[in-house]
Amino acid sequence: MSQWQLHGLPDDLSGKTFIDVGCWEGHICVEAMKRNAAVVLGLDYCTSPDLRRNLEKFGFSFIQLDILSEKVLELPEFDVVHCAGVLYHVENPLSFLFRLRKLCHPDGWLYVETACYVPETNLPVMLFHPDNSRDDNPSNWWSPNEQCLHEMLRAVGFSEIEVTFKNLPNPATPPPIVGRIGMKGHATNTAHNISQKLLPRRPSFMPQSPGLGNRSGVGR
Repeated sequence: MSQWQLHGLPDDLSGKTFIDVGCWEGHICVEAMKRNAAVVLGLDYCTSPDLRRNLEKFGFSFIQLDILSEKVLELPEFDVVHCAGVLYHVENPLSFLFRLRKLCHPDGWLYVETACYVPETNLPVMLFHPDNSRDDNPSNWWSPNEQCLHEMLRAVGFSEIEVTFKNLPNPATPPPIVGRIGMKGHATNTAHNISQKLLPRRPSFMPQSPGLGNRSGVGR
């Protein structure tokens, strides 16, 4: 099974716009081109000779950019956003998922793949990897469990969230047990819900003018 099929990506992208965040050598972008996507963009912080060869041969677009850069906010929205092997490399996964949501068209889909922690709990939790405690790679920070990834996707504005695949080690593996998981989600309009997360618990204590409390004074 190809990576495209494994991640549950659509067979036909005719008329659709597509972005691969963390595209590496651009193989997923090549597959999107073969599936007739109208626009294909690869985004990554790193480049390679293989990426250059694929760009020259297949003609998709590429931008060398950090996904957490403010320049990402200037990019257009896409019908399909794909991101594999990146989430566990960022210090703040939730902020990262907000960025991916920003790249999604209001009726678009996100396909995300990441390392997955398998704890003995149904609570949404993430495993923190200090230093080079996993795979000898100091750029690995977090492994969410399935429930955590699902709830984070919901929190940033996705619905119809489904697991596309799971590749988990034998439960007899010494802890911590870390495998791989893929999910997809449909972009929804949750601006109101998100804004509520940004407001203080007591909106009545919002300042009425810069630097001043409300008429009742500043409260806790």
